[in-house]
Amino acid sequence: MTPREKRKSRVLAVQLSYGCELSDNSAENLLKTCFTEENIPIEEVKEYSLKLVKLSHNNINKVDKIINENSKNWEITRIALTDKLVLRLAITEMLFIEDVPEKVSISEAVEISKVFGTKDSGTFVNGILDAVFQKLNKGEYILN
Repeated sequence: MTPREKRKSRVLAVQLSYGCELSDNSAENLLKTCFTEENIPIEEVKEYSLKLVKLSHNNINKVDKIINENSKNWEITRIALTDKLVLRLAITEMLFIEDVPEKVSISEAVEISKVFGTKDSGTFVNGILDAVFQKLNKGEYILN
């Protein structure tokens, strides 16, 4: 998959996660109902998006604990939903997807948060993910 397709997958994962948060729908159901034949993503993009969303959902307690530990003076309940979703997906990718360098996950998350969040989202997301990255390098978080 090209870097551009990987970006599309991450953006789609944020959108699917957002839909799941606001409804009782699964990511698969949202994918089926929200796209027409003209705008349906290619199969690899869909597969990677669903993989990220499912991994994030299945590990939500672990990932949210990591977000809480690294967001100084911000409880997770106070973090904007889009920022929280971007953080969850990026941390999931950092922990559970072996073929993506952590720095790529961070960079992608920062750029995506600028699209979906506020003017401060990029800096906020970068700060938390950099702290997570530092702890990963020290072995404080177990991969996979």
